[in-house]
Amino acid sequence: MSLKTFVNKVSFGEVDYYEYEDVSLGHPSYLVLGLPDAGLVGALATKYLATTTSMKLIGEIDSPRYLQPITVVHKSIPRSPLQLYINSDKNILALVSEAPLSISAVYPISKSIVEYASRKGIDYIISLSGIAVPNRLEIKKLTSYWLASTDKAAEIIKDLDIKSFDEGFIVGPYAVILKESKRRNINNLMILIESFYDFPDPEAAAEALQILSKITGISVDVSKLLEEAELVKIQTRELMKQTRKALSEMKKKYEMQMPLMYT
Repeated sequence: MSLKTFVNKVSFGEVDYYEYEDVSLGHPSYLVLGLPDAGLVGALATKYLATTTSMKLIGEIDSPRYLQPITVVHKSIPRSPLQLYINSDKNILALVSEAPLSISAVYPISKSIVEYASRKGIDYIISLSGIAVPNRLEIKKLTSYWLASTDKAAEIIKDLDIKSFDEGFIVGPYAVILKESKRRNINNLMILIESFYDFPDPEAAAEALQILSKITGISVDVSKLLEEAELVKIQTRELMKQTRKALSEMKKKYEMQMPLMYT
């Protein structure tokens, strides 16, 4: 058992980032976000990324005001539900979230993520998300989309065979991160995979990881995630239940609608 104490504490308003070690990031650097939303796509993807590529836990996020009083315990070690991991090449940070954000936490936590990325000199924030489709059960090949806050962020994905997200709504933490990044000219690339709305979707998470691998160069073997898909669905159904409630409060189903068009 390894119980670390933090060496740095960085606060943004009432959101605190605790770092267990000083890290100098290589470039290009990426902050990969896995906040629970539709199909738990990002949450499943980043958790799998952190565990299967031997990423190292280097920090946590906490907020007595905005986060629920929850401690996650793994191998007898207590942790915040919001954890930061780094890869061996020290150019990829992954934010793993084991609990959904409440609606009151969305703005302060999301804006703190953008500010933290800016302070750390992160080149790209990459948001992994599901986009719910009503006929998900019938879809064999999932469609992927991308959305970028800057031209530079769009450059790193434009050569891949992925559709741009041209019209619609984005709801929840990723919406705030996208808006804040655009306002501040910070590179945020959002990857959206067709998914279930309120059922864990490991297949969509695997698709997101394959795209992430092409963008960042990190090697991720998703075969185990696909082989154990049914087990993953069972293991994460409580997180999905909590997330479903949070999504409902955020009106996440707006993403299934089209905005008003003006001609």
